[in-house]
Amino acid sequence: MSLGITRVCNTVLKINFENGANFYSTVPKIKNKNDQLLISCKRKQLDHYSSTYYSKLEEVPLASKGWNHSKAKNDFFTVHPFVDKIPEETYSFQECGLNKDIISVLNKQDIKKATEFQYRAITTIESGRHVLLAAETGCGKTISYLLPIIKKLIGNEASNLNTPKAVVIVPNRELAYQVGEVAQILAASAGLSVKIVVGGRTKKIMMNPEFEKIDLLVATPGALGKLSSVGIYKLNEVQCTVLDEADTLIDDSFIERMNSLLKRVSQSQIILVSATLPRQLPDVLIPIESTLKHVVSPKIHKPLLNITQKFLRLTRSSKPPHLLQIAKSNNSPMLIFTNKNETCNWVALFLRENGVTCANINGDMNYHIRVEQWNQFVRGDAQILSATDIGSRGLNTVQVRHVLNYDFPLYAADYIHRIGRVGRLGSPASCKATNFISGAEEIKLVQQIELAIRRNQPLANVDGNITSIVQKNIARKLRETA
Repeated sequence: MSLGITRVCNTVLKINFENGANFYSTVPKIKNKNDQLLISCKRKQLDHYSSTYYSKLEEVPLASKGWNHSKAKNDFFTVHPFVDKIPEETYSFQECGLNKDIISVLNKQDIKKATEFQYRAITTIESGRHVLLAAETGCGKTISYLLPIIKKLIGNEASNLNTPKAVVIVPNRELAYQVGEVAQILAASAGLSVKIVVGGRTKKIMMNPEFEKIDLLVATPGALGKLSSVGIYKLNEVQCTVLDEADTLIDDSFIERMNSLLKRVSQSQIILVSATLPRQLPDVLIPIESTLKHVVSPKIHKPLLNITQKFLRLTRSSKPPHLLQIAKSNNSPMLIFTNKNETCNWVALFLRENGVTCANINGDMNYHIRVEQWNQFVRGDAQILSATDIGSRGLNTVQVRHVLNYDFPLYAADYIHRIGRVGRLGSPASCKATNFISGAEEIKLVQQIELAIRRNQPLANVDGNITSIVQKNIARKLRETA
């Protein structure tokens, strides 16, 4: 593709494409020794530096602007990690009021200090207020709510069988076990008991229930809903209720199951935990909305800038060879995301047929097979995991170095969750995300992401209620064709 470049003024370049399209590129208006290259492009005149800024009325040049044109294939741009010169403030766990036994457990897990967000979260939860914790993925939100809950339960243990004092509700079984294991490690130092309850065994539990003292219960909504409705677990003494991955739990696909559960714990402190800010609360939570204290990270809804993100404009037919090339050269844990279960299975089969070991998980799989596939990846028997968005919510993937979006997501919330699988607290250095872009809707989201990075602003219109978005889009298309 040939380009014509015209200097319009001291800081603006006009770029003319063969197809007649043009846009304007603002070069850095401030250059200093601390200036960093933030976005590098195939067309170097579109490179973006940390010191580049734009006024509200100024058109922002985008490398992805012409990507709907057929001549844009094989174009690319890369977002480089941004090194913030101002270190984040940290706090000792003594300042958080934790006892020495819990601090000792944290130190053994190589957790020495609390981040500013964790400190604010811990102190706010301790105040007894209803709380919304919203922060980027991988920043340690789980211990942010577990620590003050465990502190509160010390000396206030459960006295009745199967009557927990605190409940953590999560959207899937994998996350339930992950959160439960962390809770068990922390609670053991205080002599507290933690129980994990998930689906798949509810009928067996109903026929032959176990009764024991439970201080903290970690559960999926379906299992907890059934078992509490028949009285096996009593929720009348719950003092703290956490909705982890709240954007998922209160979206339209879960809310019917959550309504009855939330009514059963209406006496408790409600803690909503999410990587995206909910657009609106469901009716059952409206009574607490006016008293809900928000603890929000300044990085919320921003594309992570602590990892390398590469965006490749490809045709659909060129995606498989690019996938195979990356997979063959891969030598560290990698996650490959697709939008459909069928594509997830195909990716795993395609790689295996070409000599690359690959596990896969998606919502259509039998749960026990899904667990074995996940464990195969965690053990390192397979360096690559092919997954749908079931693998993007909440799971601790601290070992993962590379996320590949074979299918680019259609919604900003999904992109935030997917790339949040790398660059987490405790993750190895040099994590990266690679994105294959082919469809018009995918290009639209890429342009939103690139614009947010160039303007140093959060992504606009992030909505975690994907089910609602899909239903509205279907209704709109039906109206248009009517």
